[in-house]
Amino acid sequence: MRILVEPSGYSSPLLNVGDIAMQQVILTRLAQTWPEAEIEVLTLSPDAFPYYAPNVRPLSTFGRQLWLSGMLRNRRIPKRLQLLMTSLLQTHPGIQQFLSNLWLKMLPSRWAREVDRFLQSARSADILVICGMGGVTDSFDLFALNLLDTVKLVKQNGKSLVLMFGQGFGPVAEKSVLFNAAREIMPMVDFIGLRESRASVPLLRRLGVDPNRAFVTGDDALELAVQHRSRELGTGIGVNVRVALYSEVTDAHVQQLGVSLRRFASPRSIPFIPLPCSAHPEEPDDEFIRLVLGGTTLTERSDRVTPEEMIAGLHKCRITVVGSYHAAIFALAQGVPVIGIYRSAYYRDKFLGLAHMFGPAVMPLDLADQDWSTCIGSRMADAWEMAPTIRLQLQSTTEKFLRDGRTAFEQARELVDTHLHEMKNSLL
Repeated sequence: MRILVEPSGYSSPLLNVGDIAMQQVILTRLAQTWPEAEIEVLTLSPDAFPYYAPNVRPLSTFGRQLWLSGMLRNRRIPKRLQLLMTSLLQTHPGIQQFLSNLWLKMLPSRWAREVDRFLQSARSADILVICGMGGVTDSFDLFALNLLDTVKLVKQNGKSLVLMFGQGFGPVAEKSVLFNAAREIMPMVDFIGLRESRASVPLLRRLGVDPNRAFVTGDDALELAVQHRSRELGTGIGVNVRVALYSEVTDAHVQQLGVSLRRFASPRSIPFIPLPCSAHPEEPDDEFIRLVLGGTTLTERSDRVTPEEMIAGLHKCRITVVGSYHAAIFALAQGVPVIGIYRSAYYRDKFLGLAHMFGPAVMPLDLADQDWSTCIGSRMADAWEMAPTIRLQLQSTTEKFLRDGRTAFEQARELVDTHLHEMKNSLL
């Protein structure tokens, strides 16, 4: 059996706590469930790919990028033109095939070999597994279009299954290029595990996905986030902030957040605990956490983050104020309340989804509200008060989602085994 894996993150070593956790969980499960399978994982850095199991190996994304981008969605041309070209190709697939073949003939031979290797892997895969992510969204529309094109390519052989685990979908604007592509391709997916139901389930319904193929499982990162729980409640305020194009958080928000946090913590002599979740150059959490905390907590930029470091920081926390989704996931799994600050629709859906799942211990706060800097003090006071009593409830809710996720994986395993058995019988 051949399994092709679309990972949580493309860089190796991974630079985001959530990517590390989600990828490790899924690849370990796949390798243990099907130890005889050949498992190939798409990655930008195959030479630095971490070891998971003897049957897990990297596959460079270079060939995929050439095949799916090329003349069609070349990163050097304006995004608006890329989307326009994609819309044209959706309605005229023959043009896409012609341009792709022409593009291959123009490539240097070594590049063409990379494309051939990707196409062979995609077309011969029995299973395409898509690790946990929030990638099918307007915020990452070009990435999402590549992902959907990969699903479509794999399904063209008429024998492959596509399994998606730990997914958060949307927001996706109606009638957009991405929406139209997702409406065509998402119904082809055979199994979908969802992080949350509040936003993802209605969107999948609008995309025409069979509801019997979608299951709410919680986030796959919970498997690692529950490890090494502390028996004692911490005494600090965990701080994380995500400044990136897709978060829409600005330097002005960062400065005001620092003022508001110190206004609450200083009279009470409460320490701050930095909780960087990403070390990507485009979104260095610790750099902006340092700005929030007045530049005194961190002395140099970190080039790595790990689940273990995140958990160690959370052991010192009574509450958290976070701007990234997986900082919240790890906090809740440890039993620590979360004030989730957001500005974009992308993060709004993430934090409101967590509130829907975990209840009042998740307090979303919109930085677009004029009085957010005042409201955050009362949210922290409420979280501080409830922290001792809600701790076990949060841990219990986490355990429920862990069971749901493991059960869903077993359902996916049964689906795969039944499918492979039927395919084998059809050849006899």
